Amino acid sequence: MADHDVEKILKSFMRHFGALNRDIPDTRNAFTDLQKTVHTEGALSAKFKEIICIVASVLAPCESCMVFHTKQALKLGATREEIMEACGVAIVMGGGPAASHLALIQDALDAWAPRK
Repeated sequence: MADHDVEKILKSFMRHFGALNRDIPDTRNAFTDLQKTVHTEGALSAKFKEIICIVASVLAPCESCMVFHTKQALKLGATREEIMEACGVAIVMGGGPAASHLALIQDALDAWAPRK
């Protein structure tokens, strides 16, 4: 069994992010528009951009972001191997503290992209 309930983390994030429409709709909509613009296919694929978001989330650190972007990257076709290799970059840039956050990424991958 995973140490982190990634489904619970994701559901809580989505519920609270959605609730921003009630409290600060202009800001939430502007942020959503920015996300849509940035995550479109361009010189970098949308999948690669999501992998970059995983690394940035580890370095931030932001647990909800780690879970959300791992799920998104998998939806766009990222493999466990690609995500974990990118997490190696997070370790290079963030050292031991970054490595400690990878347990959450591993739990998300165990839930949504288990080893074969």
